[in-house]
Amino acid sequence: MSIKIMFNFSLKFKSVLFFFFLIYFYPILLVPKEIAKFKDWASYAEGEGKNLACMAVTKPKKSEGNYKRRGDIFAIITHLPGQDKWNEFSIVAGYNFKTDSNPEIFIGDLKFQLFTSGSRAWSFSPSEDEKIIRYLKSSMKMKVVGTSSRGTITTDTFSLMGFSKAYQSINEACKKK
Repeated sequence: MSIKIMFNFSLKFKSVLFFFFLIYFYPILLVPKEIAKFKDWASYAEGEGKNLACMAVTKPKKSEGNYKRRGDIFAIITHLPGQDKWNEFSIVAGYNFKTDSNPEIFIGDLKFQLFTSGSRAWSFSPSEDEKIIRYLKSSMKMKVVGTSSRGTITTDTFSLMGFSKAYQSINEACKKK
């Protein structure tokens, strides 16, 4: 009987230990692997096979607005080859966008509107993603103007130095044709 109790205790202990191992290490396992840095942009990949995702990412060089606190801000190009999704442009604002607001991005002399959900914003179509990427390759900076759920207007200025190489890097990592 004591062997059975010891076995059950040992099994429960191992289960609890495994649970804490997962809680502690699982987030580390999900961190995208940096492929390379190219001036102000970096390229990342995570997953494999149908779950592979490749991203070109940058943070703004300058953020303006009358706010006290704000989360991380990113501009991202994402490839999801397992879902046949390529060149998805998005912005992470560091705050939740005002409902039904349409942030604007300015690249060179072009302006695009985005749609929002929570703290993210995307272009309205894959063809707009293609245009945005074409202009990101040939310009020096991009500005994003958005409105937070509290009505604060923000302007984030991103450098495009290194974008072309980061984009090429994710194309290679995700085998984009």
